Amino acid sequence: MKKAVVCIFFVPPLLLAASAGGAVHPLGDSLAVFRLYLGFFALVCGVGLIFAGWRRSGLAAVLMGAAASGAILWSYHAPQPDGDLPYSHYQKNLLYVLYDPAEIVADIKKQDPDFITIQEMTPRSNGLMVALEEDYPTRSVCLGDDGRGIALASRFDTIPDSRICMPGHGLLAVQVSTPDGPVWLVTLHLRWPFPLEQAQQVTRILPVLEGLKGPVVLGGDFNMVPWSDTMTRIETATRTNRVGRTVDTFLVEGQVMVPIDHVLAPKGCKGRVSALDLLGSDHHGVLAHYSIGACP
Repeated sequence: MKKAVVCIFFVPPLLLAASAGGAVHPLGDSLAVFRLYLGFFALVCGVGLIFAGWRRSGLAAVLMGAAASGAILWSYHAPQPDGDLPYSHYQKNLLYVLYDPAEIVADIKKQDPDFITIQEMTPRSNGLMVALEEDYPTRSVCLGDDGRGIALASRFDTIPDSRICMPGHGLLAVQVSTPDGPVWLVTLHLRWPFPLEQAQQVTRILPVLEGLKGPVVLGGDFNMVPWSDTMTRIETATRTNRVGRTVDTFLVEGQVMVPIDHVLAPKGCKGRVSALDLLGSDHHGVLAHYSIGACP
């Protein structure tokens, strides 16, 4: 009986270690979604191992669990810059069944962002893009054969012939002319992680992202947490970092809130984020403020 209990105590620390293995197998990123909780259980089980006589293994589990959970908890409370930042970015997954985007239109007008990135766009949501015509000269929708897709808008003018629409891969990009020069605005919608095809999707779109010359700003429903290999791969390809602290945006199966909607800005640029209301969707929106120009 004691041996069985000890074996159970080893499970959370092993799963926690595996959650850092997204670069080896996509299952690692699926486990990374729950790393905060795995870290807590690893810590508790480590204490159990110590009392069971497995002192070295138990101490290792305690330290690993404390470090993993502590780093994630810190990311939720990391300091953010105060004061004015030149650009604002509104990121929102609409939800495919959303018929009336009036609340979201009102919220966009209230927040008055420079960039807007949208996922789960359908023809029935087109009233949103119509409502943005007056203030946003750049507007683009990219729908697949099933009538679902992604969209973006910006108050800055489009650079001609720059549009990249990949509805089957959840990517839309347009280069716009900002006061700091040309900037690529990208909206991204990734699939769920393993056992679904998120890792393969990222592999297919990385060459496109790497080919975007110049600064990139990106908003998306990543269906993945900030401390994942997926996030690292996309940040590296676009020469960006996630803006601000960690914010929860989606409730999984009515049980666990997870941070899976993000805004990325050029590496080294300061920024802050806040979560917005659901407004009829199942995803909280994200409002980001950041700089683009002379970043370290």
